[in-house]
Amino acid sequence: MISSLCVIPARSGSKGLKDKNILDINGKPVLAYTIEACKMSGLFNNIYVATDSKKYAEIACDFGAEVPFLEPEYMAGDAVPSTDPVIYFYNQLGKDVELLWCMQPTSPLRSVEDIVNAYKIIENNSICEYVLGTTIIDPHYFHWALQDKDNDMAELFFGKEMLVDRSELKDIVHRPNGAIKVGRTNSVLKSRSFFGENIKRIDMPEERSIHIRGIMDYELCKLLLNKEV
Repeated sequence: MISSLCVIPARSGSKGLKDKNILDINGKPVLAYTIEACKMSGLFNNIYVATDSKKYAEIACDFGAEVPFLEPEYMAGDAVPSTDPVIYFYNQLGKDVELLWCMQPTSPLRSVEDIVNAYKIIENNSICEYVLGTTIIDPHYFHWALQDKDNDMAELFFGKEMLVDRSELKDIVHRPNGAIKVGRTNSVLKSRSFFGENIKRIDMPEERSIHIRGIMDYELCKLLLNKEV
């Protein structure tokens, strides 16, 4: 098995939805769903949570993750890319691993199978440097995309190019959903991101790709997870 470092970035300073990483769903904090999925995948010897909060750290440890240290305040700002805590943990822990994983805590519907399939993709393709969890984009986002003009009006962002029936679109477009990001260590360290060259996708359905950003996402996750119980 390829050696891995799994990091779940869970800063405490969310402004859109306060403390979204530890909100309750079905008697468990949001963060716990990602920890448990990572544990059940069987891919990781250790699951680390990167957080600036003692409270978050205690919760993470209660569900089987490890928080060997709190990340510094500058690492927990709004503008800090999620890759940075992963690289910080890699440097601080000094572990010699071949893969770095960034597991978004606000994607509680990601499945164990999704994680395992992402690993299989990068394990079986030596050219592949990164694997990202993705979801098909509804073509209507392109058909009817508008942008504002200087005269206070709006116009089609893509002009008439995308203004065709979806059956006439040549390519299906996918969006990274943030739920799973894995890359070869040297590639991640070089690009300081999971969006370098030679990316492959692990496709996930819309219902497993929900990222909790606001109250609507949170309520939708509650509804879907309650149906699974």
